[in-house]
Amino acid sequence: MTANIHGSCIKCGKSGGVLFCNGCQQTLCFKHVNEHRDELEKQLEDLINQENQFENDLTKKDDSHYLFNDIDKWKKETIEQIKQIAKQAKQDLRELINQSNEKLLKRCEEVKENVRLLKESEDLSEIQLNKLSNELNNLKKEINSFQLIKSSNSIFLKIEKQETNDISQIKLSSNEIVLPCIEESHSKRVACKGSISIGEIDRYGHFIIIEHNGLTTDKEQDMVGWTLNRSIDSYKDIIYRFPNDFTLKSKSSVKILSREASQGRYSYEKNNILVAQSISTWGTGVKTIINRLIDANGYERDVLTQTF
Repeated sequence: MTANIHGSCIKCGKSGGVLFCNGCQQTLCFKHVNEHRDELEKQLEDLINQENQFENDLTKKDDSHYLFNDIDKWKKETIEQIKQIAKQAKQDLRELINQSNEKLLKRCEEVKENVRLLKESEDLSEIQLNKLSNELNNLKKEINSFQLIKSSNSIFLKIEKQETNDISQIKLSSNEIVLPCIEESHSKRVACKGSISIGEIDRYGHFIIIEHNGLTTDKEQDMVGWTLNRSIDSYKDIIYRFPNDFTLKSKSSVKILSREASQGRYSYEKNNILVAQSISTWGTGVKTIINRLIDANGYERDVLTQTF
């Protein structure tokens, strides 16, 4: 502080007995100089307390760091993800077993028929008996020929089935059944060509994507009355009806999830999504699947045929 007889106190306006503070560049009377000093001492004390608190924070070994909360959150999310993968894997395993059993039943019928023919035949021989016996033993082995393969460094699950003839192999990798190659072909009636079409069909039956390519019109399409029909190997028909309040905008697409897919691996998807609550899965085929997109007037806007 330095004396300054020409100034006046910034606090009360007195001009006598004033001092000038070089720190804050203000003029203060004796009374307010003392108050100013007290304020500076308080600020110094606060600074000392902050320094002490910072030192304590550095030496503490507890779980108060914000990253511990992030780790706990990640833990919960990862556990939930594992539960969903396990749930989906069990479901896909059931489907895999059912598919395998269907094939085994057909082969069992063939063995049964060959046994019947051999019994009726007069040319019974050890060679024929051994051949049929081996075929039956192979069928028995295939019933329990599934193997669970777990990855040690990631969330990965694979169920593998090796058939006894060493020709075909079915795998479930990260809860997905690997299916044979699929050939797809589109066909549209000339009178019904338009911008709405079937864009993509998930090979595991999780979803179907409908597209509005905007080539013939840039107007949005009201989908009331439209249906999506899926015929699997001519024995199972799945029909989905679009919601009455749904419109498909130009140059956009919508992914129609099966109910199980919406509750499992695709539960995080929210944009451009419809959920077919009445359809547990879109299903998979063995020979041919025909997918028809039909408008409100009953015309086929697109037909996508999948051949296995």
